[in-house]
Amino acid sequence: MKITIQHQTEKTYHTFCVVDPNKLIPVEVWAICSEMNVTAILVNGKYYEYK
Repeated sequence: MKITIQHQTEKTYHTFCVVDPNKLIPVEVWAICSEMNVTAILVNGKYYEYK
């Protein structure tokens, strides 16, 4: 399934393919955070952090 996330400060949109947008797996969080150059994301009201 595809999800689109807006970068909070840059206001750019990024689209990603994930298995379940309601429960991201660590590799998905890592890929999204790496591409967006952030350490945390908020997807469907859930906070994910890449350390």
